[in-house]
Amino acid sequence: MTEKKYEPFDLEESIMNVWNTKDDLNAITSRMLDDPDPMSEDEISNLLVGLAEMHNIRCKKLFDVFETMIHERCFTSQNDLKTADVWEERRGD
Repeated sequence: MTEKKYEPFDLEESIMNVWNTKDDLNAITSRMLDDPDPMSEDEISNLLVGLAEMHNIRCKKLFDVFETMIHERCFTSQNDLKTADVWEERRGD
């Protein structure tokens, strides 16, 4: 596996991807309420289970980017460096 290198854009992109869950929920709600062809309980259940897993994947990616950037000390101000030290102490690194 290759070494990960992230930049602030990667963190922003991961945050934005997590917010996609809201758009996904809006699309599901629209399909359930407005579509003349009703969804079965199984279809709704499968859709929601899949969305929950997708949200979990997005959150894990976001945390991975954040944690890697902290570990690599990508934040440069003195306050950010103090945060990185505290973070590593809490994580046991």
